[in-house]
Amino acid sequence: MLPRALKPELVWALAALAMALAPAAYAQRVQVPEANGAYGAPPPPSFAPPAAGGATPMYGAPLGGAGFDPYALPPSSPPPVVSPYSVAPPSYPPPYQAAPAAPYGATPYGTVPPYPEAAAGPSPYAWESGTYGFETADGGTLEFQRFLQELAFEYTFLYGDHSADALEINRLEISSTVAFPMFGNIKAPLLVTPGFAFNWLEGPVTVPTMTSSGADLPPRVYDAYLDLAWFPQPTPMFGAELGVRTGVWTDFQEVNSDSVRILGRGLAKVRVSPTLELLAGAVYLDRLRVKLLPAGGFRLQPNDIWDIYMVFPNPTIRRRLAPYGGVDWVWFTAGEYGGGSWTIRRLTGPDRFDYNDIRISTGFEWENQSQVSGHFEVGVAFDRELVYASGDPPTFSLDTTFMIRAGVEF
Repeated sequence: MLPRALKPELVWALAALAMALAPAAYAQRVQVPEANGAYGAPPPPSFAPPAAGGATPMYGAPLGGAGFDPYALPPSSPPPVVSPYSVAPPSYPPPYQAAPAAPYGATPYGTVPPYPEAAAGPSPYAWESGTYGFETADGGTLEFQRFLQELAFEYTFLYGDHSADALEINRLEISSTVAFPMFGNIKAPLLVTPGFAFNWLEGPVTVPTMTSSGADLPPRVYDAYLDLAWFPQPTPMFGAELGVRTGVWTDFQEVNSDSVRILGRGLAKVRVSPTLELLAGAVYLDRLRVKLLPAGGFRLQPNDIWDIYMVFPNPTIRRRLAPYGGVDWVWFTAGEYGGGSWTIRRLTGPDRFDYNDIRISTGFEWENQSQVSGHFEVGVAFDRELVYASGDPPTFSLDTTFMIRAGVEF
């Protein structure tokens, strides 16, 4: 048994020892930034206030030395300081790793190649350059370009009611994109996309007359093409979108020089601010009705939620949504100048026709954790027409209809 007189000294001695060790443990578990207002200054080496007159702090002196009062109550421990910068809050929603490519319809003649990253930095909707890196023994990273960028399947349905001014279209398109570094730059490679599309046509239901063969369309036409795309960014301010596509568009019953078409696109880009980019150029369609279309507008990315691509002739507005079930989601609405041109064999002989329309749609894009992505949209197609090279008939107007389109990319 300890004498009663020694008990207070022993109690306060143990308390003093615990408080002397406390600052070291506290400093290890609290992260304090260098300078951020009240959070910029580290905690003092001891939580005891200095003694009056500049005397040695109560618990800073050796145990039992000058300034030690064994009967003084120890100061209460201050509440733990939690810096808001010690743990970065999670991003919500998590960054969208890779969009399924450029705004749909950025190339108004078919498959949209991947879109380059914005000069101001990666965009949640920007094309990931398809690179991957390995850490070296000295702590560096070696980057490599992935050869196969994408394998894509897309299905489009335009409804027709089998009347004299209705045309139903079912289109299935298959394409793959590979990348070749240009001038040693793996961030802006040459993208090569071979593709093939089946177009099943049903209608319009017409009866040939003495003066006209009517619509007289084959049941199927096909696209077989090779697309080349390059998105150089020589400086953070100036860039370009360049592309050319060639192939054959025919029913394979009539293949001639008109079946081979060369399509192209070229837009210059000027970044006027970290969030705003201006584009201007032209798109060459090589159709009977429209050969060349001016292209231009702006792309605004005010934050990582919105991507506003108001570029004629194919504007798109995207908004990123909260992830659900481990899948990232993006809502979008878009406009598109749709259609194509094919050579065919009719009752009267060889001919070529255009199908033209204007489409407005809305839908969703998604991507899972395995980087499998896709899209689904519904819309309306209007101002639809058939144009014949033979002039038999010169044009054929079609009813407005609705559209469903879905695709998946690996």
